[in-house]
Amino acid sequence: MASDPYKVVSMIYDHMMHRLSYNEWAKYIIDIKTFYKNDAEKFLEIACGTGKLDKYLEKSFNDIVLLDISKSMLDCIPSSKKRVCANMTRQPFKSNFDFIYSTFDSINYITDEEEIVKYMGEIRNILSDDGIFTFDASLETNSIKNVKRLNRVNKFRGMEYKQVSKYEKDIRLHMNSFRMKLANGEIIEEVHTQKIYDFEFYFDAAERAGLHVLDCFEAFTFEDANEESERIQFIMKKL
Repeated sequence: MASDPYKVVSMIYDHMMHRLSYNEWAKYIIDIKTFYKNDAEKFLEIACGTGKLDKYLEKSFNDIVLLDISKSMLDCIPSSKKRVCANMTRQPFKSNFDFIYSTFDSINYITDEEEIVKYMGEIRNILSDDGIFTFDASLETNSIKNVKRLNRVNKFRGMEYKQVSKYEKDIRLHMNSFRMKLANGEIIEEVHTQKIYDFEFYFDAAERAGLHVLDCFEAFTFEDANEESERIQFIMKKL
């Protein structure tokens, strides 16, 4: 892979996310698995980051493969784990998985509509015949409501970092800029961009990719979502 788009963020990722309830998120994923695919044996987490969620799932999911585009992120995970460095739109696997999941609105980092369709098609190709694919997506309400909340300045392990969040409503792009000052004074920067798609787009993309939407919920609930929701959770299977 030519470059690592999360090299900077990997240094501070767990510190930035320390207030997140991984336990709550894991419980929700386990509940989805229990209801829709309780007999699942092979699991794939896409965009796993530093593998923090896996620590809360490993006792319930017995055979997990962790995939991320960033080698720097994967290097934070014990080598005893099954780790794969790959772009999620180009799945490298030859075998199938019973339960595929992605969290933290990772799908929004795919900023091209056709790439979303391709990604879902790749998932279909590695999903077992009665397997389940579940992921969350961030909608525009979330970006508008929480854009300022993401702005922060902090220190961690001798480093200083600043995050600036900005939502461009006219082009539906949510950008997070990171500026880090290392202990030796070096300044490094990264910009991460998410595309905020319409609610209905995901249904159309799934159908084009050969997937069927079983349910779409308000995240962390089993209540139906709609276009005004902030974060939504999809449960899909093959058509």
